[in-house]
Amino acid sequence: MQNFPSKSSRGIGTSSLILIVVLILIFAGIGYRLARNPAPTLVLQERVQGIGVNTPVTFEVRDTSYAIKKVQVQVAQNGKIYPMPLTEVKNLTPPGPAGWRFWRHKPATTLQFSARVGRKQAPALQPGHATLLITAVNDSWGRFFRGGEASIRLDLPVRFAPPQVDVLTTQHYINQGGCDMVLFKVSPGTIRSGVEVGNLFFPSFPVQEAKPEIRLAVFAFPWDMDPSTPAHLVATDDAGNNTIANFDYKVFPKKFHQSTMDLTPEFLNRVVPPIMTQSGIDDQGSILKNFLYINGKLRQQDADRLVEFSKQTNPTFYWTEPFVQLGNSKVEAYFADARTYVYDGAVVDHQTHLGYDLAVVAHTPIAAANDGKVVYAGWFDIYGNAVIIDHGAGIQTLYGHMASVDVKAGDTVKRGQIIGRSDSTGLAGGDHLHFSVLLDGIPVNPTEWWDPHWIHDRIEAKLKPYQ
Repeated sequence: MQNFPSKSSRGIGTSSLILIVVLILIFAGIGYRLARNPAPTLVLQERVQGIGVNTPVTFEVRDTSYAIKKVQVQVAQNGKIYPMPLTEVKNLTPPGPAGWRFWRHKPATTLQFSARVGRKQAPALQPGHATLLITAVNDSWGRFFRGGEASIRLDLPVRFAPPQVDVLTTQHYINQGGCDMVLFKVSPGTIRSGVEVGNLFFPSFPVQEAKPEIRLAVFAFPWDMDPSTPAHLVATDDAGNNTIANFDYKVFPKKFHQSTMDLTPEFLNRVVPPIMTQSGIDDQGSILKNFLYINGKLRQQDADRLVEFSKQTNPTFYWTEPFVQLGNSKVEAYFADARTYVYDGAVVDHQTHLGYDLAVVAHTPIAAANDGKVVYAGWFDIYGNAVIIDHGAGIQTLYGHMASVDVKAGDTVKRGQIIGRSDSTGLAGGDHLHFSVLLDGIPVNPTEWWDPHWIHDRIEAKLKPYQ
């Protein structure tokens, strides 16, 4: 007689198979959790380009699910590992909920760290190259209970000597409110160089793309800076090493014009309301207070914007000829005019006029002073409808109070090209062009840039041996 398995034995076999499958899935899930790497996120706060004597490194560690249990910074060179001291700058992690339980959602962890790396921390480091390694580990089950790990690995040059700066030009004569140019050579690895005048920095640019070590820097002594303020060449390399170098220069003090401007109700009622509506200014309580806000705070905001626009400069000159003044124009106000504003017989304000006011006839066509690229075209507060043209290496020109603008940002323009027409928009008493020359956003005397002899002596003759 043939025997068949009982129902109970068949049931046991099926249950066992299901149990085995379930156990396999459980162990597979556990194995996956153990093998994976739920790493935190590492973000450098500033780019690190080299290792020097005492190079700063700042970074942030973030984790949305786990706590951070270890963070370290190391430098590796020639098979040796050098640990670097680390400081926790800030813990941006919000506090957890009251009555903390493991099943509650943990707040995201965010920690900020700073470190110093270099020969000061590891005297055995040698010039050449090394590897900077930043590591962060959380308390997850990842990597078989070792925790999820994130790392940043950077192969960097190691430099301990400060960059070299060799001055190539000899004569530097600067009128207060004006400019000059210095040429110099920097050593390999230099990433930032230029001229410091007091608290101002005028960056350098390569004379030729093929020879980036030969640099030019147009610099200025602004109208309001003490002529005795020291000026230096400065350079920083990719490892953070700094150099300060001297060069020969002489500053000639200048006296600037002074003028008085009587404010009438008719003038205020004509210029103030359009500026308030176009620039989004809240009413300060009276027409005079509105004017003073525009003439002071808004004027300063516009000055800050000019510095921002200067960062869009081209690294090389667009132009090859001197700048041109508006044809047949009469000068109505000079550069650095110290203006006293009088209302109803009382002095109410003092400001400095930082450009030339040039008048011809109403709606005169405005020509670009030189070749360049438009970086701004449109309403510009106290300047009304305005155009800003970049001419390269930090030099820009501003055209204000225009009736119409015939160019747009991004347009390339040629010397003498019509870019719009004059008017009295913005803070203007009548139809004219406000013209400013800007160096890194700082107004300088336009007369130098209109002068072919000055252009030859200060720019062309200095560049010729290195072009």
